[in-house]
Amino acid sequence: MTKHMHPALCLTYGQSGSGKTTDCGYSFPNALFIATRGALQSIRHTCGYEPASVDVNTIEEATACLNEFKNKGGNYDAIVVDDFSFLAEQQIAKLERKFSGFTLWGKLRDITLEFRNAARYSNCHVILNAWEKAPKTKGDGSYVRGGPELSGKLPEQIPALCDLVLRCGHDINRVPWSGVYKCEHSSQYVMKDRFGVCYSASPLPMNLGEILRLAGYEVSRHKSLPWQEEVVEDFSQKLTASDNPVAVSNSLFQSLTDKGIDATVARWTLRDAMDRMVLRRAVSNHNSTFIKIA
Repeated sequence: MTKHMHPALCLTYGQSGSGKTTDCGYSFPNALFIATRGALQSIRHTCGYEPASVDVNTIEEATACLNEFKNKGGNYDAIVVDDFSFLAEQQIAKLERKFSGFTLWGKLRDITLEFRNAARYSNCHVILNAWEKAPKTKGDGSYVRGGPELSGKLPEQIPALCDLVLRCGHDINRVPWSGVYKCEHSSQYVMKDRFGVCYSASPLPMNLGEILRLAGYEVSRHKSLPWQEEVVEDFSQKLTASDNPVAVSNSLFQSLTDKGIDATVARWTLRDAMDRMVLRRAVSNHNSTFIKIA
């Protein structure tokens, strides 16, 4: 780590199919994925590798995995919980067999707090993916912001534990990847940035690995691609210096495939290089202006 005393605890939420899992596959190739069976197919098909994973069904089981990782150690620099909303649903279903009413929600709160403590002290980055829940007005007239699809007070309590809370979206003007993360001061949706980089660049490229690198964290590359970080930095600088980054990106992509690098890996490399350029440029523009006039 270069700027931070503790690893990052991040939450991303969005509609099913918005790209959360695939981004985590790109961003954290040396992560342990805590997921249900079949949830990681997009990583295998799009990123081109088999992620390390363990199959769990409840928040309690996820907590046990985090504690085991902390006690025994492992060759992972991140843990991705995919999908936290599903685990919460399964946890409530399990609790409903024994409890009801306030007792049930109290048990759920205690289980979630245990998970939070395990995540915060796991000594590696922890990323939670969740489905999205729209804003609503309750029967008593109170307004509840949109956020992760969770029950009770968890839609506000879980984000409160995290360093980053990012909402998934799409921008059709972004090519070739339209996925974005939104991070704004909002009364409608829960979002958050303790690192001071996301608000200035929102909407951000859907690339949590590059976002954390920009925030000063070290995020490892796939063990079979030790050359990738050096090439990403070189390509990012070339794209920044170009007046026609689209044409340059095609040329750089071709340069990799001409060397025999698989097209899947070449796309991955250009993806990070382009997103690094966009993020750095956005933050630089923000830092060069004190007040923006509409």
